[in-house]
Amino acid sequence: MSLLNRRGLALGFLLLIVLQNHSLPQQPLRPEDLGALAPPLGETQPELLFRYLLAQAKQATEKRLARLEAIRSGADFKDWQETNRRKFLELIGDLPAERTALNPRTVGGFVRDGYLVNKVIFESLPSFYVTANLYVPTTGKPPYPAVLSPCGHTENGKAFDEYQRLYIGLVKRGYVVLSYDPLGQAERYQYWDLVTNRRRFEFNEHGMAGIQQYLLGQNLARNRIWDGLRALDYLASLPEVDGSRIACTGNSGGGTLTTYISMLEPRVKVASIITYITSMSKKIEARIADAESDPEQDIQGQLAAGLDHTEFVGMIAPRPVLIGAATRDFFPIEGTRETFRELQQLYSKLGVSNRIKMVEFNHGHSYSRPLREASYAWFDQWLKGTENQAVEPEILTEKDALLQCTVTGQVVTSLGGKRVQDFNRAEAQVLLKELEGRRRDPEFQRELAKKIRHCLGLASIATVTSRRQPKLEETEVNGLIYEKILLESEPGIVVPVRIIHPKIQSNRLPAVLALRDRDGKQDRPSLMEGLARAGRIVAVVDVRGFGETQSSHHVQNRRISYFDPRDGMDADFAYAALCLRRPLLGMRVWDALQAVEYFRSRPDVDPKRVSIVGRGWSAVTALFAASVNPEISGVAVEEVPPSYGEIAQSEVYAQPVSLFLPRVLHEFDLPDVFAQISPRSLLVLNAVDALTKKMDLEELRKVLEPLSQRYKKEGASDALEVRVEAVDSSVERILKHWVLQH
Repeated sequence: MSLLNRRGLALGFLLLIVLQNHSLPQQPLRPEDLGALAPPLGETQPELLFRYLLAQAKQATEKRLARLEAIRSGADFKDWQETNRRKFLELIGDLPAERTALNPRTVGGFVRDGYLVNKVIFESLPSFYVTANLYVPTTGKPPYPAVLSPCGHTENGKAFDEYQRLYIGLVKRGYVVLSYDPLGQAERYQYWDLVTNRRRFEFNEHGMAGIQQYLLGQNLARNRIWDGLRALDYLASLPEVDGSRIACTGNSGGGTLTTYISMLEPRVKVASIITYITSMSKKIEARIADAESDPEQDIQGQLAAGLDHTEFVGMIAPRPVLIGAATRDFFPIEGTRETFRELQQLYSKLGVSNRIKMVEFNHGHSYSRPLREASYAWFDQWLKGTENQAVEPEILTEKDALLQCTVTGQVVTSLGGKRVQDFNRAEAQVLLKELEGRRRDPEFQRELAKKIRHCLGLASIATVTSRRQPKLEETEVNGLIYEKILLESEPGIVVPVRIIHPKIQSNRLPAVLALRDRDGKQDRPSLMEGLARAGRIVAVVDVRGFGETQSSHHVQNRRISYFDPRDGMDADFAYAALCLRRPLLGMRVWDALQAVEYFRSRPDVDPKRVSIVGRGWSAVTALFAASVNPEISGVAVEEVPPSYGEIAQSEVYAQPVSLFLPRVLHEFDLPDVFAQISPRSLLVLNAVDALTKKMDLEELRKVLEPLSQRYKKEGASDALEVRVEAVDSSVERILKHWVLQH
């Protein structure tokens, strides 16, 4: 059991009472006793991060609404709209500069009663193939009105039964319909196992490809939107399509894309957005109901930039928009209603209140028949000028294989070409090459600490002097004093700190601050006790969301653990923090810095000899804290990734999103953060690669060679240790030796 683990609290606390009141012979302190040295923090403490993020989202919403309410004229609206559009494009890394040749080709098709279906392949980027189905009426007179329909999250994309019913319902009403497979779905899986001839992962691929892009200053929305815009280019080029009457609709992830495409492309004259629109505050609050990561729906910095779903739909205005909702959706209906009320006010100001409408039905997340019929009626009203009730006829859908455009059912095995991760790798290589050039500029080193603080979001945190709260408990066991302190690192955030020190001390002692990793299951209480007995003051710290401040919330999918790197509860907090332009890593670094400042202020601590230790996810926190605080005398990091660049170039990775910083490779990489420690003492122990596998010593030394040269240049080679050890007992010995020596 870990140092701060509350399990076994009652047993441990009773043991302490016995030890204190019955004068039993003193016994060595056991790990299970250490977790019970103080009472629990109380019911509200574990939710501090959750409540903090909601409070931050509320503040961002208040600022956003002030901008919205300030619209008084048409000029105000256009300025608001264009500012939002510019901010959005900046946040996603902008769109490709060139519309390259589509090279469309029809590879098959079939005819049904009243319509035909063509199977089409085009290239949204060179060698980036998109598979699509084109539904064309065979009755009536062309050119026809048309509908672009991006798909939501389904395994079979455009062949999904609900979507086929939508397309056939529309084509039977006289619309040309183009639907295409999103990347990572149907015929466009990006991670395909060529040996087993199946997709490599059961989970949503968008997270694997998209989280990687945070490091590059891009967002997967960029790739997804571009596919949609190029699909629109193809649709608008067809002679049977009336380019002045094009609509867009989709649900879920397809609703996301309908929103993005429509707000960026004026050729879309009317939109029907189904089961997507809500508000970011409500989405953060209810995120556990939709665990799988979708970076395209979590735009880094969007709330801080004043962008919510109201602003997204507001960029479509004054064009007609239908919002379709399900009352039992994981996109919270309360947020949908809030956003709709805001949009009603906006459309009313514009004098077109009849162009915004919301319908809701009592069912779960789907593009249901009632929602499809609402879309038919909406499109008829605005593209045909008719306002009749739409009733969907009986529809027979097709087998998946008939709708496939490739011979094998997969682009990667039929056509080859490029994948998202290929573009990510190429972009990472460009950024790393540029970074290598900038490192030769003396200005780079002078500005590095400032850039690190900016990327961590530390500048946005109001300076707070950590206040020592009353001790919750002070206990003596076997000649050691155990204290529990609560530090307020910023309003709303309390950091629990356990202090262990010798009972008798005449001078200020060297100190070590140990950051607990996640739930503390890998704590080493014997090491902490041993350091205290060797004359060190030890602080064991829970940064927000770890240890005792871990939330009681859990994602509803029981297969997904709390600390799943992409889909767990901790990851959900990371996405919310990214939207606020306050990376969760930066928040945790701030907590560590405040704990260091408190520690250095204690009368029993030598402020010039305070080191910091971190393991696993906390190792990165410790590293960054030491990089921005030169008063930290040394740092030991265990199981730390040595490079963001390596993660950005990897085919797959297992490092958690909570360690990622948006746009970081535009400014620096982790080797630069390591270099900020020089010439102070630094131990790098059992570093891990992108897959969190332990690196061998030769590989690690090669990666850290520039760091070794930096220490050598500054005459501090002895202060740098790079070690790889297999046995945990050896690791404890190494850590203890390092702390006592440094």
